[in-house]
Amino acid sequence: MRRQIKHAQNQLAIGWSLVPFSICSIIFCSAAVSGSEKNYTAVLEETFGVSMPAEYSQNYPATRIIGNLYDVGGYDLSSFLITSEAGHILINTGLEGSAAMIESNLESLGLQMTDIKILLVTQAHFDHTADLALIKKQTGARLLATQADKPFLEDGGLSDPLLGGFESFRPITVDGVIGDGDVITLGDISLRVIEHPGHTEGSVSYAMTSMEANRSYDVLVVNMAYINEGVNIGVTPTYPTIAADFARTFKSQRALKPDIWVSSHKSAYAFHKKHSPGQAYEPRTFYDPAGYIEAIQLHEVTFINKIYSELLGNIGDKCCGQDQ
Repeated sequence: MRRQIKHAQNQLAIGWSLVPFSICSIIFCSAAVSGSEKNYTAVLEETFGVSMPAEYSQNYPATRIIGNLYDVGGYDLSSFLITSEAGHILINTGLEGSAAMIESNLESLGLQMTDIKILLVTQAHFDHTADLALIKKQTGARLLATQADKPFLEDGGLSDPLLGGFESFRPITVDGVIGDGDVITLGDISLRVIEHPGHTEGSVSYAMTSMEANRSYDVLVVNMAYINEGVNIGVTPTYPTIAADFARTFKSQRALKPDIWVSSHKSAYAFHKKHSPGQAYEPRTFYDPAGYIEAIQLHEVTFINKIYSELLGNIGDKCCGQDQ
């Protein structure tokens, strides 16, 4: 049974159709790499009959977004580093193997992995979490996550209502729970937590302020409200509160007015249209308040159309007697 990998805008974000958990577990066991260590990416590819996009494993030079915020991830999967004299915060990894890429990018900035003190995620899916456990082991950093995403992180995605049924990444212990309105501090870093559920039950964004050239910029690391392939919202919802969660997220995101915004996938915020390798740092490179509003509106339209199509399909099934 084939599965498609699809991005809501640029064919890059993962979308999986659901497979019965028991079948997944059987396939997973037969596909698992022998020995104590699993190759989670290989298992995912074999289980679902897909190949990860090359952009997910390709490196991209460390990029200063603004002030003390850097993207130290790959060509498409962003990993954000916020630096301070007291240590650093890392938001997201990528697939397995991304830890080495992140470390190389930190070293290019003259920074050390061992100075990472706090780990965060925007969403508990494997393409943003796969090397969290390794980096935590290497650095001793504390992982903070929302209550809703905590179980998925700690069981390696096993209980995820869309992608669950087996481990899709190495489980990791959550050291502290964060919630809407909390402020994470480290040195002179002050990072506000904004819960934006829907994509996962515990999806979260982070807001901060950056001063550059005597100007204040509102900066947002935002988890966009993507609807993965296989997700149901209005009819037989993937999880009970998903429709209300997406609605809450859109209301919250519409109220935000970031000057500079970045997201879990570089393609989501048109990174490669705004930046080229070797480009000199300029605080306004990623200044894009209009692009933020446009992106939120696009996702909200997709949400409305998704519910509409589900309801139409449900009516059609009933009319044709398929629910009998």
